[in-house]
Amino acid sequence: MFNIRKACLLIVVVCLLAPVYGLHFARWDTSMGSFTAEIYNGLMPITGGNFISLTNSGFYNGLIFHRVVRGFVIQDGCPNGTGTGGPGYTIQDEYHPSLLHDSAGMLAMAKTAQPNSAGSQYYITLAPQPGLDGRYSVFGKVVDGLNVVLEIGQVPVNANDRPLTPVTINELRMLDLMVDCVMPEIDEVVETSPSEEPLFAVLAFSQNYPVTYTWKMDDQVVLQGVDELTINHRFPSGNHSLSCTIENEEWSHTFTWQVQSTGSDGDDNVLPAKQSISLNPNPFREGTAIKLNSLQPQSLKVYDLKGRLIRDFGLVKGELYWDGRDSQQRSCGAGTYLFKYGDKCSKGVLMK
Repeated sequence: MFNIRKACLLIVVVCLLAPVYGLHFARWDTSMGSFTAEIYNGLMPITGGNFISLTNSGFYNGLIFHRVVRGFVIQDGCPNGTGTGGPGYTIQDEYHPSLLHDSAGMLAMAKTAQPNSAGSQYYITLAPQPGLDGRYSVFGKVVDGLNVVLEIGQVPVNANDRPLTPVTINELRMLDLMVDCVMPEIDEVVETSPSEEPLFAVLAFSQNYPVTYTWKMDDQVVLQGVDELTINHRFPSGNHSLSCTIENEEWSHTFTWQVQSTGSDGDDNVLPAKQSISLNPNPFREGTAIKLNSLQPQSLKVYDLKGRLIRDFGLVKGELYWDGRDSQQRSCGAGTYLFKYGDKCSKGVLMK
């Protein structure tokens, strides 16, 4: 009934690191419990990058939530515990139209009344705060343990909004899971027909653990495995949901698309792809033939699985060979590489 992509090494189509993503996850272990937040480093590279850097340095460990305003925010990040301290520098203000103070659990940078004065102090909202939009940089959202945040927001405080009993951050750390690409965007309905096979992709990385991908259509598993970064899927007429759960030993996260399929289920005419790319042989040793199909020349680039550009072939079409060398003609190590052609990708395995 459904045309599910079969597990094989010949062609795995994946998307390049989409600029909208660069999603990290941070976990707070506090004296009142733990909670986890998404960090939108892709949308907020200055703010998110600063927070990640401070977290990885251990800056926040042992600090307290020095300010708690019931129904408003809880605030942390002052090494003095008074709201007067910072990291010794400030960062540029940064905003994104899709990141708003529209719910409890939004993570944003605190600052003075002066522009570009944020440093290490951040706050987490306890309710929607639209009055803060456009004034403070939102860069994350609590996605697990929001009840802990709300409980911290209820603790007794003194006249300066400082908790009478300190709420301590025992440890704040980045989890070993990062998402570089999600395609299509999950906040838009995917429109298709029963004769088409739209591409869905999630590209996640972990330094120390394998990442498992579980794809479900209407809550039924259709594909699962450590290499299942993408799926091409047909949807019968009607409204459907497609989800991908990425999971390792530290964390799991689910992305869900809403899909609307219109047209006749008996229509077998599949529209030709505007671009396509395939590698043969795959896996390969010293070189592989890359077959490219496009009406016009497209950009072909090779990336490693950390998103680093290895080789840029420029605008090409037809067929060419990759000799396993980077742009400086250095031999590349054995491993998996992404071949990006226009808006299509293929995964190739280089063997030594």
